[in-house]
Amino acid sequence: MRTRILTALVACGVAVSGCAPPQDTQSAHSTTTEETYPFETWESPPKPTMIPLPPDREYVEAFDIHDRSQTLYDPCDGLTTTQLAEIGLEKTGGTDRHSKPLIHCGMSEINHIDAANGTINVLVDFVMFEYLQSLDVVLDATFPQVDKRIYFSQIDPDTARHCDASISTTHGRLNVTYSYGGDGKPTKDELCWKVYEILEKLRTKGNFT
Repeated sequence: MRTRILTALVACGVAVSGCAPPQDTQSAHSTTTEETYPFETWESPPKPTMIPLPPDREYVEAFDIHDRSQTLYDPCDGLTTTQLAEIGLEKTGGTDRHSKPLIHCGMSEINHIDAANGTINVLVDFVMFEYLQSLDVVLDATFPQVDKRIYFSQIDPDTARHCDASISTTHGRLNVTYSYGGDGKPTKDELCWKVYEILEKLRTKGNFT
C-alpha cells in the first residue's frame, strides 16, 4: 500500500509534469559505514542521532529541470547481480519503467539477520525537493557529517516504520525506502540511518554523482 502511495506522489512530482518549480541545494561529501545491526537486538552499538535542520533550508537540484534529454541513473539494471552482492544487496522482482520518466525496483539484503523483516524500494525520478517539502513529508533533520544533499522523509512520522533517503544527482533523484515489518521497535533514527547506509552503498557502487 505504501509503495502505491509513494508512486502516486512521485508521478505528480516528476519534473516533466510541472507540479513544482526547481529550488536550490548545498554540496558536501559523506562517509559510509559498512556495519549494520538487527533491530531485534539491543546489544549493538548506538546509532548516530539525527540533528535538527532549519525548515527553510535551501536546496539546489543537481539535475537540470529544463533539460528533457536527460537520462536517469539506473541502479536497478545498471548494476549487475555481482555488483549488488558486493554491497550485500540483491534485486527482487522486475524493474518498473514509466513514461514520466521513472525507474523503480525492489531489493533485499543478502544473508542479513534482519533481512526477512525489511523491504527496500529503489526509485529514480526527476521529483524535486521543493515538491516533497510542500507535501510536508521531508524531515527537518539529518545526521552529523552526512552529505548535505541527502535528505530524509516519512509519509507518516507519527506511526512510521519506514524512512526514505534521497539525493539529487546529475541524472535524477535517487531515492531509497527502507520499511521494517519485524517484531522489533526501531526508532526514527535507526530506520533513517539504515536507509542512509543503503543509499550510500548504491550511490558509491554505481558512481551516481
